[in-house]
Amino acid sequence: MEAVKLDESNRTLGLEEVLRAMMSDGLVDRAQAELILAKRKKSVIHPMITLSKAGIKDKKPPHLALGMESLMLWLQDYSGVPYEEIDPLRIDLAEVSNLLPQAYVKRLKVLPIKIDQEVVTIATAEPFERDWISDVERQLRRKVELVLASPLQIAHYLDELYTVHKIVKKFNAKTDIGTIRRNPEIEKMLSGPNAAKLKENDSDISSICHWLIQYAFDERATDIHIEPKRGKGQIRFRIDGTMRVVYKFTPEVVLPIVSRLKVLGGLKVDEKRRPQDGRIRYEVRDRAYIEMRLSTIGTPFGEKLVCRLFDPTASEKTMTDLGFYDKDIHTWNSFISHTHGMILVTGPTGSGKSTTLHSTLRRLHSDAVNICTVEDPIEIINDNFNQMQVMPQIGVTFANAVRAFLRQDPDIIMVGEIREKEGGEMAIQASLTGHLVLSTLHTNSALAAIPRLIDLGVAPHMINASLRGILAQRLVRVLCKHCKERVETPIDAWQALVEGHDFKPPSHVYVPKGCSECKNTGFVGRACIYEIVPYTKEIMDMVNKNTSLLDLEKLMHGKFDTIKINGARKVLEGLTSIEEVLRVAH
Repeated sequence: MEAVKLDESNRTLGLEEVLRAMMSDGLVDRAQAELILAKRKKSVIHPMITLSKAGIKDKKPPHLALGMESLMLWLQDYSGVPYEEIDPLRIDLAEVSNLLPQAYVKRLKVLPIKIDQEVVTIATAEPFERDWISDVERQLRRKVELVLASPLQIAHYLDELYTVHKIVKKFNAKTDIGTIRRNPEIEKMLSGPNAAKLKENDSDISSICHWLIQYAFDERATDIHIEPKRGKGQIRFRIDGTMRVVYKFTPEVVLPIVSRLKVLGGLKVDEKRRPQDGRIRYEVRDRAYIEMRLSTIGTPFGEKLVCRLFDPTASEKTMTDLGFYDKDIHTWNSFISHTHGMILVTGPTGSGKSTTLHSTLRRLHSDAVNICTVEDPIEIINDNFNQMQVMPQIGVTFANAVRAFLRQDPDIIMVGEIREKEGGEMAIQASLTGHLVLSTLHTNSALAAIPRLIDLGVAPHMINASLRGILAQRLVRVLCKHCKERVETPIDAWQALVEGHDFKPPSHVYVPKGCSECKNTGFVGRACIYEIVPYTKEIMDMVNKNTSLLDLEKLMHGKFDTIKINGARKVLEGLTSIEEVLRVAH
């Protein structure tokens, strides 16, 4: 292969042309290029898609594989066409979808992304294919400005912006919006019990709901918020712990979307005043299902629905996958190796406690062990466990469930949360009668779990007799490996992170930057930061003396890594940033 000479004639990019140019720029060598060419499967696949999957290592540190964004930035230099990441939130859906026919843009594999009176900006992955531009300029009576975009993004948003918007338009066309606004009786009819089957079979709304759930799954969202606002309906996803607006509908579309999901979740469609809870098991891939928990509340502008998505593989994650170090896994294993006693996991809502417990229960499961769980709600369904849902309205509380479990010959009991004295005492009683009990508490630190149990009314001697160890955890966002930036360590921030500990600052740390791989957030995924405390005789003696949390913390200072110190170690590894740890572990 020899270096390619730029040919300005109208053409599509070929893999051989791109590889020759990359060889000329020193990004690949001849052997790599020939191997990639030999392995290619379909010539119709865009060369940048093929190369993004080839695992070509960047020559610059940290020598990561060249992703789509890096390849498109190289193509920008090669073609002279500027690269721009497509941001769907900045696109006027109605204007763009009405500009050019869907079949036309799909054939050309281009996407209009910005329109003004004189210029239309169109994204393409083929910078040298331009014979269509003059026709479009003549048709639109505007100048066309080309920008480069990922072929994957163009294909994705072509479906999203055109197909979804087409469905919304079709639904609105079939609905007399003005009549609905003027006549509350018609609105009542549309959302009443007789409309349930209609909504269930409505293909347009079903398509929107399917796209919404699929999109949330693909984006790794943990929650979908469907929110009625004044004059609009808003869809937000929670991704890696932060909220993002992903779509906006007309208010008239939100009502049937919420009704459709309520039907799927077994909720009362005509009940809009009282909060309701339900569940959906939904197929997102061939034989791949996700569990979703639904929750509704009434707002001044209509009913809001939140869907919490549970990762079907969450219970399959190991402690190493969750971010635990080997020495701490050894400590945790020493806790769960007991045949009786109680182990606590503490942290705020959304800190990964359930994932840690289910991962642990999965490891403990065997045909020789009877595992019973009581949860509110059941978040991760596992056929290997005997799981019970808390239902206070019929007398199924945590305490009553544990009492019932004791007559079910259990070996291991998982109590979703200790909330009151009776639940705490029953959990401890079960641990003292030959059962291993795992449970959670909402406290800010591991040691704070002890005074919390005492505040609930549990006697100190019962705590000392049963408790084996305590784990406190939080979730921090993981820096995107494709774009994180190395900077000089900010000393003040580092000292705030390791206050009271002799932990020398490193010369540099990493901070988020943002790229297409991480949706410009700088982060992809989350990991645990934690502290793990064995229940020692020293702690027992302090509890017997009814000492304060402050005295307990002074006693144990330096004897285990706190959440902040554990976070500092992950900062040293380049896994997360100082600011992220301080935000979460404040």
